[in-house]
Order: sequence, then structure tokens, then C-alpha cells
Amino acid sequence: MRFKSCLFSLTIALFVLGVFPNAGLAQDFHLTQADRSMPFLNPAFVGAYKGFERITLLNRNQWIGSGTQFLTTYGMAEFTPGRTRQSERAYAGIGASFSNDVGGDSRMTQKSFGLTASGHIPLAKGHWLDAGLQTAIQQRSADFSSLLYYSQWNGSALDPSVFSGEENDFVNFAFVDAGLGLAYRFEPNQRGELRDGQWSLQTGLSFQHVNRPRLQYNTLSADRLYRKAVAYACFSLGLNEVSTLQFSLTHLRKGGHSESMLGAIYRMKLRGSSQVTNEVSTRYLSAGLYFRSTAAVAPYIALDLGAFDFGISYDADLGATSSVFRHSVELNLAYTFLKKSAFKGSRLR
Repeated sequence: MRFKSCLFSLTIALFVLGVFPNAGLAQDFHLTQADRSMPFLNPAFVGAYKGFERITLLNRNQWIGSGTQFLTTYGMAEFTPGRTRQSERAYAGIGASFSNDVGGDSRMTQKSFGLTASGHIPLAKGHWLDAGLQTAIQQRSADFSSLLYYSQWNGSALDPSVFSGEENDFVNFAFVDAGLGLAYRFEPNQRGELRDGQWSLQTGLSFQHVNRPRLQYNTLSADRLYRKAVAYACFSLGLNEVSTLQFSLTHLRKGGHSESMLGAIYRMKLRGSSQVTNEVSTRYLSAGLYFRSTAAVAPYIALDLGAFDFGISYDADLGATSSVFRHSVELNLAYTFLKKSAFKGSRLR
């Protein structure tokens, strides 16, 4: 019954996103590995992992070979004060994040520095309710000095020394942004390992830019950043003692724009954890595909060594822009303090 209720809640959330498309126009950057950056998209997931502190870094190099660069870097440090694995009790999550997105010859840049607070409450054994609030300072800038215009055509080529007659009236500006989210988790055991027939579930709904910040790109006009809604669900099923199948769905809607990403990942256990000393962590190898509704497919492979987790995905665009913008590479690296907190002496047993 709980599983059916969660699926029903997710269906309602997706229905709301479809019926109210303007509830959520300027576009944000996106990452293919949405499940790795979910704490950035939904603050309720900050601290929703096994262990104490965690540091995550992602880097995306988009549209390689297009003649210009689109680079995105995202990082977050997460803390879980009051958390133990001795018993299932409520705890808090704190996150500090940054992002830097630079695109094109004009170096249109979005920088963000944010703080997140989350709360995690056990509903029953293995069932958790998560909620979070996020605030950030965003800065936007551009540099048009390297751009070339048709007015600089000298008869045979575009000449940077020819006066273009164009004015660079872009205004660098900053604003405060805010977001909130709600999530539900079911985890059948404290170790996070699934045996034959066991399953786990994560699902959530969040809203970003809830305060609709003012965008002042020049001195003559201003715009508002439209709200963005994010629905997420991840279902994992244990196939046997060493393998797990995971499916994830992420749907983003902002103004008249929407995007869906489906992930299908096979996870194989390379080595089990020590049941006596707890000093040896479980190791996994994961491989699968991400599918994006904008006609892109991304093979993915990751190695989980316990504390260290490294993954790489390769986007291949299949749509109308594939002849020019075809390749993108995304890397993620995470380190989790699994056995002992960096700030206190208690250990997980």
C-alpha cells in the first residue's frame, strides 16, 4: 500500500506540472546525471545518503567540437549533524554549494553560491519524510569583446579590427534566489544493500526560483526568472545477492519549456562489506544509459569504492542539432565519510 501511495503521489506531481506549465522563461543549465546533482535540484535530498559528511563535484563539457565552449561546474558539501545508524531517528542536513556555468564566445556566465537546510523524519522503519529550503546568491555576467559581427566583414573575412558599431550594454548583476522541496524515501535496511526481491524508492517534488528574481540584463529592460518545478523518482530492485537494477525519472518544467530524463542503471557488487569490523566497504560497478526527451542518449559507467565514487557519462545528441553539436562529457566525483565523522569521534557500527 505504501508503494502504491508513493506512485500515486508522483503521478499527481507530474499532473500538476503538466496542467500548470507557467507555474514554473530564461533557462537554467542542466546536468545529465540528475540523480548525482539532485541535492542541488531538490533541497530535501541534502543529507539523504548513507554516512556523515559528503563532498560532490561534477563537471560538464557540452557540445565538444562546436567551435566554442560550454562548461558547467557544480559542487556541494553536505553535513548531517545529529545523525547515527544506531537507531532511526530524526536528523538535520546542511549543504553549501556552488556552481559556475560559462557558455559561448560571449562567456555568458552564471555563478551561484548557496546554503541549504533540510530535515529528515522517520515515519516507520525504513520510511523517511524529507523537507528542505535553499537560498543562494547568483551572479550573471558576459564579455562581448571577442564577438564578431557582420558589420566587420572586410570583403573576404570578418576582421576584428573593423569597428562593429555595436554597443556592449550588458549589465553584470546579482540577485538572491530561493527554492524548496519535499521528498519521501523507503530503504529496507540500514546498510543500503538490496537482496533478492528487495526494493527501495526515492521520490520528491521541488520548486526553484520561488521568489522570481529580477533579471537586469541592460539599463533599458528587465525580466523575471520564472519558477522551475522538478519531479524525481528512483526505484531500485535487488535481482540477487550481487546485482541491482535501478530506474530513475526526472522531469523539469520552466515556463513553456520542459525536459524529461530517464535513467536505467545496472549495479553489480564487486566486494561485500565486512560484517565484523565494518572497516571494509562494499564496492560496486555500475553501467547504464540516460535518455533525454530532447533526443539524446548518454551511456554511463561508475565505480563505487565505498568512500570514493567516480562516474562518467557521454551524451550523444540525436536531434536536429546533432550534425553540429553532438558530443558532451560529464564527470562526477564524490567522497563520503562513511565510518567516522570529520568533526566528531563517533563511528557508525
